[in-house]
Amino acid sequence: MDTPTLSIYIWGIYVVLIGVLLLFIPNKTMILFGHEKPKDHWIRVVGIMALSLGYFYLNSAQNEVYSFYWASIYARTFGLIGFSGLVAFKLAKPKIILFGLIDAMGAAWTLLALVELR
Repeated sequence: MDTPTLSIYIWGIYVVLIGVLLLFIPNKTMILFGHEKPKDHWIRVVGIMALSLGYFYLNSAQNEVYSFYWASIYARTFGLIGFSGLVAFKLAKPKIILFGLIDAMGAAWTLLALVELR
């Protein structure tokens, strides 16, 4: 497995893990990350979406879909921009930027691995 594929595979595992946690133990997961307990079902919906997204990452790694790797760099970079925007407009607490930083670091790893592969 080359480095770009490994980065996508590990990212897929991370996203699936987040999805499982949000689906099955949302209260503990949100508290663990310093957020309030969810008051409705939407956090579980996000968990299901994360599981689906994680599947795409794992499947693209298994099949070495490099176009997906490149698309994921843009999408994960947007994560940091989006979370920062939520904080800037006071729609979320600043600690949510941590998720965006994790997204951006994962995107950077994939980008560097792809550039190195060329």
